[in-house]
Parts: sequence; structure tokens; C-alpha cells
Amino acid sequence: MIIYDISNKFKEVEEWDKENSFYWIILHAEELYNLELLLDEECIVECMDFSQSAQIHYYNDYIFMVLNVLDLNKKDVISKELNIFLSHNFIVTVYKDRIAVLEEIIQDIKANKNCFSLKKKGRPEVVLYYILDRLIIRNYNIMSVVEEMADKAEIDILKSPRSNQIDTLVFLRRQTYKIRKILNPLRYIGDALIANENGIIDDEYIEYFKNINNKISKLMKVIETLVQDLAMVREAYEAEISNKTNDLMKVFTVVTTIFLPLELLTAIFSMGFNYMPFKDHPYSFFGILALMLAIAFGMLLYFKKHKMF
Repeated sequence: MIIYDISNKFKEVEEWDKENSFYWIILHAEELYNLELLLDEECIVECMDFSQSAQIHYYNDYIFMVLNVLDLNKKDVISKELNIFLSHNFIVTVYKDRIAVLEEIIQDIKANKNCFSLKKKGRPEVVLYYILDRLIIRNYNIMSVVEEMADKAEIDILKSPRSNQIDTLVFLRRQTYKIRKILNPLRYIGDALIANENGIIDDEYIEYFKNINNKISKLMKVIETLVQDLAMVREAYEAEISNKTNDLMKVFTVVTTIFLPLELLTAIFSMGFNYMPFKDHPYSFFGILALMLAIAFGMLLYFKKHKMF
């Protein structure tokens, strides 16, 4: 467990007195019972579970939130859970797996960068704003990786469509649907924070969460755009495969059409009649062969002229 005194330039402290200052407490889920706060048992159970979707609950003295942070395991999108307790004098962030967003904020505070409002207005609400802001940026970056994979798949399809590319498209679509399912509840959290039912958030800082709500809306639009783009890539793949099939069928049609008169001539002159013109002529074989070549060449020129291949 790490305790930062927000009012004292985020100095790390061993003990805390919530009546005299503002604090940010970062702890592992297993340390939650060591925290000397009267928290609802249901919230503690949810913190231990770590299989919850994003949600927000209001209590008399605090707000409890479950947030999902996207991450990548190789190419597979996974979700890490971050639980937050926000009160007038403190904010508690509870994690089970390493959350890069929290580490980045702490590093920026120590390096005195990208956190000027946080240091100027040292309040738990502002810490929550920064966490949500970085979380949105993190989720957007993960979505950008999926978007890059979709763009690469589209380029490969347009260059040379292959049957195994459908597996890539199915994988990307599943990843996108997973992202949408994980992040969709965020929009309700943004609305709920603005509503501020229990008055935990000071009215002065409601504007911060209106900004967060706008960013969440933009994030959701990016998700929907990604879903539509993947649908268009799928359509492009199907169109390219269809075009290749049509081209192949066109070649088969041309070949069949050329051989049809040749087969007819072969069938006629292979009949076993006693009398047949040119049958006994010394140059009949070469004449028929020349005629067949002329027909084939003429039909090739015709098809070429009419752009049949």
C-alpha cells in the first residue's frame, strides 16, 4: 500500500489523517482489509472478484467505481480491472494486476510534467479526472493497434486476396466486439459522475467530468468507426474473391468457346462414312489442322478485341 498526501505535493507518507488533508491511496486488492475505512462489504467482494464490467455506485460517504483498462497480450486484447473509492478527502485505487496508467501518473508527478492542474488543484476529484483521462488515452492507443492491424489486413487483401485472410478478419472483428463490450459501460459512468448524486464531487470540478464525458463519447465513436471499417474490409475481401472467381470463370468460358468448334470439326471428320469430301486428299489433314488453328486464332482475336480476357 502506498499513501500520497495530495495537499503536500503528493509526498509519500506512512500514516494518514483524512480530516486534515487529501490523500491518494494505491493498494493491492489483498490489502483492502487492512485499510481503516468503513467500506460496504459488497464493494470489497467486487474488488476481490475482478471479473466485473465497468459500473458506478453511490454511497453516503463515497463513490465506488469499477473501471476496465485495455491491454494487449501479444495480439489479443485483454481487460484489467481498476477499482476506485472516491470520497471528499481521499481517493483509493485498488488493483490486482499491474496498471500502467497509475504508474505513468505517479512518474509524471515526480517528473513535474503533464500534471500542472493536478498539483495546482490538489483534490481527490482531480486525481480521478487524471486517472480517467489517462485510461481513455490508454484504451484509445490499444484501439489504434487493432486499427493498424485492420489497415494492414485491408492492404494485403487488395494486393493479393487469399482464403486464409478470412481468419484474420474474423479475429479482428472479435477483438473489436470485445473492446466495444468492455468499454460501452463507460458512457454511463461519465453521465453518472456529472449527475453527482451524493454530492461527493465538489461543484467546482463537475466541469472536469463533462470534459471526460466528451472524451468517452469520442472514444465510443472511434469504436463504432472501427467496427464499420472492419465490415468494409470484409466486403472488400469478398468483392476481391468474387472478382478473382469471375476472372477464372471468364477464362474457362473463353477456352470452352474456342474448343467447341474444334471439337465439332474433329467429331465430323472422325465419322466412319465411306464417302467424305477431302478424305482421300493428300493434304486434307494439314488443311483441317490449318482451319482449326485459324478458327482458334480468329476467336482469340475476337475475344481480345472485346476484352474478354
